[in-house]
Amino acid sequence: MLAEPFSRPLIFVAHPDDETLACGGLLQRVAAAEVVFATDGTPAGFGLERRFGNLKAYTDLRFQEASRAMGHVPSASFQWLTRPDGTYFADMHVFEEIAAVATSLRAIAEKFSPDAIVSHAYEGGHIDHDACSFVAMHVAEALSLKRFEFPMYWLDASGRAVLQVFRDSTPGGAGEVMERQLSEAEIECKRRMMAEYRTQSGTISTFAPGRERFRRATSDRLSFSVAQCRDYLYQSRPPRFYHSRRHRLSAKALLKKFGEFERWRARREDWRRQW
Repeated sequence: MLAEPFSRPLIFVAHPDDETLACGGLLQRVAAAEVVFATDGTPAGFGLERRFGNLKAYTDLRFQEASRAMGHVPSASFQWLTRPDGTYFADMHVFEEIAAVATSLRAIAEKFSPDAIVSHAYEGGHIDHDACSFVAMHVAEALSLKRFEFPMYWLDASGRAVLQVFRDSTPGGAGEVMERQLSEAEIECKRRMMAEYRTQSGTISTFAPGRERFRRATSDRLSFSVAQCRDYLYQSRPPRFYHSRRHRLSAKALLKKFGEFERWRARREDWRRQW
């Protein structure tokens, strides 16, 4: 078994289940870890109210699933990001509140004292994944922490989803990929974690549990000025037909929010890099 380049990571993911799919094996190997969920995992406008009664009921289910999944890795703790008033950030809307998200994550990192931040690669698959990658870069830089990343999914030129593989065209250069083949015992534990996410069973079934990939993140601020896709699935209101391509958000909107945060941070003395 290969040694990991960190022993106390903060694993920052967009949604409950991302930590299991990308890091279920890693969580079993490190001495301690803090998993931080960026959102409530409840996207509005996809008809979830009709199936679960209301969005809060669905959110409660997502939180319960995450708690049960994390129960299989007792060396790891977990929590959600919150706004100053204690409310959670909404699924698909992280990019709209980057300063608040980054401030919440930084406070958790300072308290946990990790030796690395592990988060999503900037790959153009899900708007929350890419926003989290951007936030992880800034928090790691501000706290002088090593940063590692993992792939989730992105679409190739034909529109086919590519899972668990880094996008070759990621700007900023690619670090050496650390590919981890899980043992049978680790796979079994990861399968139990995956099974806890019953509301996500359709998505989870497409991910292979036996292999995980990581690399040292080399993306920088210039990297995040280049779009990784044309647009993202996005809902701000209930559509007539769910998941139709009419309900997309241009990647330019995400880049605009990145730029706004850069200007906000430049004015903040408390966000200068620590040495």
